[in-house]
Amino acid sequence: MLPKKKTTIRRKEIVQAALQVIGEKGVHGLTITEIAGRAGMSDANIYRHFKGKQEILKALGDFISEAVMGKAAGIAAGKGSALDKLSVIFRSHTALIAANPGLPRFIFSEEIHLGDLSLAKTIAGKMAGYIETLSMIIDAGVKNGELQSLAPRETAITLLGMIQFTALRWSITQGAFNLDAEGERLWNNFLLLIQAGSPKTPFEPKTMEPV
Repeated sequence: MLPKKKTTIRRKEIVQAALQVIGEKGVHGLTITEIAGRAGMSDANIYRHFKGKQEILKALGDFISEAVMGKAAGIAAGKGSALDKLSVIFRSHTALIAANPGLPRFIFSEEIHLGDLSLAKTIAGKMAGYIETLSMIIDAGVKNGELQSLAPRETAITLLGMIQFTALRWSITQGAFNLDAEGERLWNNFLLLIQAGSPKTPFEPKTMEPV
């Protein structure tokens, strides 16, 4: 007989199974039976660890918070240049999405936007913290001359928006392009925009042809 797994391990397995189901069928296709089948356990076993689907979604929100926002906070508190920190955070975020197609489908789902308001509020709060973390890194980079003279908060939102919009495109097209490769191209271009001393090409407005 196999040894009984700890509750924390079981809960993580259930959350990962839920994420896999969402990646294939969306949040609307998430059922306890689907999760149980993916996790290799019975429906009753799922209910031993979670009261129901909504509680699993909240646990999934906690997983995302720790995997993305929590990791970013740890990187921000460590050693290294602002550019190095931003690079690691950006690449870690895109790699996590590439490995878990269910993440963007969960974040952009109606269940988050129009469903459980407490879950939406929690995730919105975590995003605000994420923006604050990125802003602090950017602010430090501007002050030490590593980055262009930028507005930290707006630059942080631009960086996060770049990730989210690319994830949305990738999800809508069913993974039609390599997310890691696309992320690398976007990061290299973003680097040219924010790094101090990067060559700048003057913007010349084009004359529009009459319609």
